[in-house]
Amino acid sequence: MPSSKRIYIVTGMVLFGVAALVYAWALAYEPLLGTGVAVAAFIAALLTYYGDANRQTLARVTIVVTIVYGTFTFQLPIAVVAACIVYLTAWLTGTDSPFDAPDTQIFPINSTATDDSGD
Repeated sequence: MPSSKRIYIVTGMVLFGVAALVYAWALAYEPLLGTGVAVAAFIAALLTYYGDANRQTLARVTIVVTIVYGTFTFQLPIAVVAACIVYLTAWLTGTDSPFDAPDTQIFPINSTATDDSGD
């Protein structure tokens, strides 16, 4: 069972998707754009619910949402380039980087434990 914080985040994403869909269809008369935003929000909610908030999951969510949004807005070539940039950025800033860069954290976690060796 996911944590309650993750459930709140997923609920917010789903509500955002529904609100974007209703706004685009009822007020802005842009059904394709609204559907693209809604589907992207629903996919992000699904991946957030079933995944973890680590850098690999966040990179995957960003790539999938970018491709889905680009498909629905007829901007697929630009979306593919953006997804490639996200992938390369995640790779170059990760632990398996060819530049031996330190691992960056999307959500930095500060350790509160003391480094007591027990001597």
